[in-house]
Amino acid sequence: MKKPLFLSSLGGLIVCLASLPALAQESTSPPPSSPPPASAPPPASSSNMGDGAMGVGAVVWLGGAGTNGPVTGAQFVYDMSAFHVEGVFGFDHVSNNGASQTGVAVGVAGWYHLAKGQNADFSIGGGAGLVYASAMGAGASETGFSLEPGAEARWFPSPNFALSARVGFAIGFGDNNAPTTFTLNGQTTGGIGFTYFFR
Repeated sequence: MKKPLFLSSLGGLIVCLASLPALAQESTSPPPSSPPPASAPPPASSSNMGDGAMGVGAVVWLGGAGTNGPVTGAQFVYDMSAFHVEGVFGFDHVSNNGASQTGVAVGVAGWYHLAKGQNADFSIGGGAGLVYASAMGAGASETGFSLEPGAEARWFPSPNFALSARVGFAIGFGDNNAPTTFTLNGQTTGGIGFTYFFR
């Protein structure tokens, strides 16, 4: 009589012990892993934020035009993905005791983007400019010309703003027996130009 009760108790104990590893395995299994966060898209290149951007700024060229100073003035830039072109216009007028002097500077330049980085580009090209200065009083006016092949680097701290500097040859000549000058020059901080682009 006691034997069947003992055997049934023993069988129940074996079943309980057999289920323990399964319960322990379920309770210690790690939670499902969450999917990895999506990676952020790479930042857009500031030096190529779209074709056909117009910009305005200021620039100083490398060398003098004849006996006059370098081409300098307001800069107007049309920026494409592979190149940019610029026009420069400067004007000044001085009056003193009835005498006056007027200076006008104009120039055009084109630059091919040889290399482009995340926030900068490096271009080769050059420009041609003219600087006219009327003499104070009865003196003769002077017209100087400048040819400047070289390279230009631009840095874009933001997509709409660029700082630029040049290095190259400056060839200057003019009328009224002005000397012809040939200079290899580069711009330091005093000659760096800037451009704001309307993108």
